[in-house]
Amino acid sequence: MISTLQRFTSNKLTFTALIILCIYLLLRTIAFYQNQPVALSGSYFSFNEKEVRYVCNGNGEPYVFFETGFGSDSEATWSFIVNQLPESFTACYYDRLGHGGSDDVSRTFTTDEKSQLQESLVKHIAGEKPVVLVAHSYGGIIARRTAARAKLNLAALILLDSAHENQHTVLRGKLDPISDSVKNWQYVNAVFGFSQIKNIFQEYDSPISKRLDQYYSGLRWAHVLSTYRNEKGFYTPLKDFNYDFGVLRMSVMSHDKEAYSGNPRFSGVVDDWDKMQKSIAELSDNSEHIIVKGATHNIPGDSPEVVIAKITETVRFVSTQASSSIYDKALKSDL
Repeated sequence: MISTLQRFTSNKLTFTALIILCIYLLLRTIAFYQNQPVALSGSYFSFNEKEVRYVCNGNGEPYVFFETGFGSDSEATWSFIVNQLPESFTACYYDRLGHGGSDDVSRTFTTDEKSQLQESLVKHIAGEKPVVLVAHSYGGIIARRTAARAKLNLAALILLDSAHENQHTVLRGKLDPISDSVKNWQYVNAVFGFSQIKNIFQEYDSPISKRLDQYYSGLRWAHVLSTYRNEKGFYTPLKDFNYDFGVLRMSVMSHDKEAYSGNPRFSGVVDDWDKMQKSIAELSDNSEHIIVKGATHNIPGDSPEVVIAKITETVRFVSTQASSSIYDKALKSDL
């Protein structure tokens, strides 16, 4: 027979477990109602039956398009910069699939497909007008694939501390890629809502901070991580692409080595990173390599004024070239 002590202990454990379960379910319910999708303003474009959100500001040409780094939010990365640019030309940023206001992403969606999406969106908005691509981090890999297909009227390329096609080999053992365990934990986290429950008790200083906390605790972020892992980190040695951008105007802007002097993890790879940035600059015979003083990898956030100045300078150059081309054509027709 079960003793009185055993029965009491068993009932107490069961009661405690029930209380914990009820508290968990209550918190999950609260988190669910606090974690409703946030409507984002902007326009939408269809790509392979998926809706892609984008935002444009200004009028006229050239068209400046921004590509975001891996896992970053386009609104958080580019909205300030876009709003500070002159309205005499058009500047646009967009949410890649799985981010922001765009539809969810397939876990098998590749970097090539992301580049095809970029190209389709740019052509949808700019048509045959001259285009300047501005890309940060992983966005640089996407932009280079788009540039290599040469289906856009690409006038210039601005790369902000771009990721490198061969960086996982160069930095192996120093700065390793996202692991499967990180991806798998994100699925567990999203399914059981651990971060979502924690977010209930957070105080936010802006709506975007709350939205991003919701995003990084959910399944959409897990799917984005899956696209990375399914491509084994999406990196292929740069030489395998045989890129040659000829005389394309290209600005390669890199972080300041000194910005990581107090961070052992990143300071140990700055020399390798610098070499990779220089190899990217060598893809064009009309390139420049600029070190952005004081900036970390997050150049758009650390030094937006430098990015704005470079975009403005590049647009001025592209506009001048376009005017000269129109003048030459008119002159030839008169002759």
